Amino acid sequence: MSEQIILVRHGETVHNVAGIVQGWEDSELSDRGKLQVASLGERLQRYRPDALFCSPLGRAITTAHAIHDLLGLEVQVLEDLREMSYGVWESRSFLDIRQADAETYERWITDPDAACENGESHNVVRARLERAFAAAAHAKRPVFVTHGTAIRIAVTALLDLPVMASRSFAQDNAAINVFIRRGDRWILKVWNHA
Repeated sequence: MSEQIILVRHGETVHNVAGIVQGWEDSELSDRGKLQVASLGERLQRYRPDALFCSPLGRAITTAHAIHDLLGLEVQVLEDLREMSYGVWESRSFLDIRQADAETYERWITDPDAACENGESHNVVRARLERAFAAAAHAKRPVFVTHGTAIRIAVTALLDLPVMASRSFAQDNAAINVFIRRGDRWILKVWNHA
């Protein structure tokens, strides 16, 4: 059973800089993103991780390999660590989406079961992340390299909060988030440390 969980967001991408929704689409790390991930392994050493899991999307895999290079942990890909699928919103800016698809967007930010066309709801993503944590429960101190929205939703699963509380948490690129087990519950020890 895990005694510590570390969630890490991938490094900054070209699309992050441009304000473009990525979801299941992908984008290369920006120059700044490459610098961010170069220091992640060193920053994580103090937490003594014993396993490394990541999303199958390229930006997360690149980030996980930077951690592997310093810590030597095998990179294990878990499909359930993918970012939220934004369906038809992918490759657009949220500013454009809020203006052009206002009604769907308002439902999406208030209803945990609402999704945009061909996308996922917050509750669907939460269920995926819970499966990922269960699949890695054999590791005592796993690191999960994933994505901004996925991490914000993951915190609601770990802390047993309503899933839409995810909108109240900031998550920077290459940030480290640490949860420790106390009895039968998780405690947030470090949040958004970039």
